[in-house]
Amino acid sequence: MSSETHASGIRDKVMLVGVDSKQIIEKRLQAAGCKVIKVADEETALDQVRHEVFDKAVMVSRGSLINIAETIFNLRDLNRSIEIIILVDRLGKQTNRFLRQLLQHPIAGTQIMTRRQLQKALRGAAPPGREL
Repeated sequence: MSSETHASGIRDKVMLVGVDSKQIIEKRLQAAGCKVIKVADEETALDQVRHEVFDKAVMVSRGSLINIAETIFNLRDLNRSIEIIILVDRLGKQTNRFLRQLLQHPIAGTQIMTRRQLQKALRGAAPPGREL
């Protein structure tokens, strides 16, 4: 789904799920023109999606694969068109168990990105019409 500028000038409405202690992800999303709604956990994310429509959900991976997968499936049940990005600390040889499981058992319709990859994608997202 390509990002389109809404009537308010906001490109995408993004739900940031999880702890972003330094608010770096939130600031980068806002700088790219996104309206960001932060929620602390998966249950709150589901409640939020019941009341609002989001273009994307960025999940800071801190839980188990089962919890993340369950949340993704529940989000999709509530909003079929939501794009989901799972942020991981790093990709590479020394990946943690969660990431190995996620790479071995990908969840359809999700993207796995590091913070650096997200930042790079956001830099490329400045003109309307390009993907996050």
